[in-house]
Amino acid sequence: MKSTPILNKNPIINREISWLYFNQRVLYTTLEQSIPLLNRLNFLAIFSSNLDEFYMIRVAGVKEQIEAGYKPANEGEIPPTELLTHINEFSQRLTDEQQDIFRAIKKESKKRGIVFLDTIEGEILEYAEDIWLQQILPAISPVIVGPASPFPFIGNKRLTVLIKLRKDLLTYYSVITSENLARIYKIRLNNNIFVLFLEQIIKKFIGRLYHGYSINDCHVIRITRNADLTIEEGAEDLLKTIEHQLSERRKGEIVRVETDSVLSGEILSFLQKKLNFDKGDVIYVKGTLDLSFLWELKLERASLTYKPLKQYIPADIRLNSSIFKRIMKKDIILYRPYQDFSLITKLVEIAANDSNVIALKMTLYRTNTNSNIIKNLIKAAHNGKRVSAVIELKARFDEENNIGWAKLLEDAGCIVTYGFMNLKIHAKSLLIVRKENKKIVRYCHISTGNYNEITSKVYTDVDYITADEQVGMDISALFNNLMGYSDFTNYKRISVAPAMLRNDLIKLIDEEIKNAKKGLSAKIIAKINTLTDKQIISKLYEASNAGVKIILIVRGICSLMPGLPGVSENIEVKSIIGRFLEHSRILYFYAGGKERIFFSTADWMERNMNGRVELLIEIFETDAKEKLKKILEYNLKDNARAWILQEDRYTKAEPSDTDTPFNCQEYLMEHPL
Repeated sequence: MKSTPILNKNPIINREISWLYFNQRVLYTTLEQSIPLLNRLNFLAIFSSNLDEFYMIRVAGVKEQIEAGYKPANEGEIPPTELLTHINEFSQRLTDEQQDIFRAIKKESKKRGIVFLDTIEGEILEYAEDIWLQQILPAISPVIVGPASPFPFIGNKRLTVLIKLRKDLLTYYSVITSENLARIYKIRLNNNIFVLFLEQIIKKFIGRLYHGYSINDCHVIRITRNADLTIEEGAEDLLKTIEHQLSERRKGEIVRVETDSVLSGEILSFLQKKLNFDKGDVIYVKGTLDLSFLWELKLERASLTYKPLKQYIPADIRLNSSIFKRIMKKDIILYRPYQDFSLITKLVEIAANDSNVIALKMTLYRTNTNSNIIKNLIKAAHNGKRVSAVIELKARFDEENNIGWAKLLEDAGCIVTYGFMNLKIHAKSLLIVRKENKKIVRYCHISTGNYNEITSKVYTDVDYITADEQVGMDISALFNNLMGYSDFTNYKRISVAPAMLRNDLIKLIDEEIKNAKKGLSAKIIAKINTLTDKQIISKLYEASNAGVKIILIVRGICSLMPGLPGVSENIEVKSIIGRFLEHSRILYFYAGGKERIFFSTADWMERNMNGRVELLIEIFETDAKEKLKKILEYNLKDNARAWILQEDRYTKAEPSDTDTPFNCQEYLMEHPL
């Protein structure tokens, strides 16, 4: 599919449009026959989940701009009304394609004994009726809308069945919501697995609910609500404010209405009156609503899924107190998920039980439920160690989870702070303070990824562990800043946003520009998730015109347009979409032959530079630098899962006749660093 994006004159690709292109790349991954069938279904689920969050946050923001009467300040910026129309049209086309792909995969899965039923009939009917009687009917409460029964509240992303009824020449509407009901039901029969959807079963037996009524029409709808939290300036208690906002989130304004069939004008008008949405918010799904449920299949078919990932811990590391001697001897670089994040979990456990450790300090942004890291922080506090945790309560969609962890840590006697009203703490760092030979030694862990034992198996991230004295001093100062609310300045080994990071990046680019103008080799390689910061984009355009060779590996949104004559002809952009979500951020600057290597928690976005606490650190140790360079090398070599951005179009990378297909993720699974 081709869709002409709307561009301003800077030249900048609109952020929302670029994001839709990213999700299109996710969708098209399902077309790759080399990917096992069940994993292709998972990519369909990822596409749906991505689009949900996009509407809940980004589209909600566009609608708020429209309501506020916002008018673009820049001549080339897209007016929000025009942008919203384009978003909805683009989303409709992508949704149509998703359903076409799902239909094709369903045909293929049927040959493999996994049958997604389009109709409930034959011998399956009896099983479906049993599910209806035993599991669904007792849990649903049909409501006929009227003066005594107002239209029920419909929660965010909840399937709802809307029925139009007739009785005594009068029209009625009834609503069935799906709170606390499973979405899919699996029936094993004749060596096949039959998959039924909740809405299919309800619609099959719905006639049994309305005695004395005739059913004229039946639709399945699903609404998406604005889920962005708004923290008012002057709020005195961040914890209470977030808790209040979470209760309000479920009532957010509607930003999208999905329906499984075309709504008549009468039904549409009825819904608009009851739910308050615009006609343009309706997306007609020509098939099955909300394919994110495909994650719930959980079918044990080894031949239809990726082969298991074998993670490992470097052979020279012992998971006991001797690990501190190993860190003192040499820095450690891990690259997840190929190397096992459990090393970090174990490091926290070792520190919690080590009599020489006197303090642990940690930032927590997104942490999994049942977290062993949190349990070990609590254990450390019980063991008399001084434990400090900086918990980011505003981590989107993890707010409730983080509030729970904060209270548990406080109850255990840990010192807990919640960050800032106007800044998100996105820096990922752990500080272990240990007494050795009457001296204080600081051990630091800095990562591009979260302290999350679940996502560590599916995200690529860099972990850096060091006993470098200056890094320890800097991270100690950072925690003092985070917990004492002082300024983020006077660091020597790290650069911190919002105070320093953008300026330091621009200085690094400026050095390449100077070298290029002198006729020297100049090169930049940046592996990041997102590029939207206009100041950095402008500086990259300047570098390109100066002759700096720039290669950007940007997984998601990229507002920069590469390959434009006289603007960005020395810039290349590629995106890798594969089994693992590319999440690490690694930067390379040729620096006149010195080859400086950094990694960072920050993407190149205005929000990361201005509204978050982020870290950037240069790596000096030779082996560690070589590992990071290898990661970049393999990413650049990838021609199997890569997409190339040329001006405003992404095309799938294809190996030439002389090239061997190279999948960097598969290679790293077989040849870990």
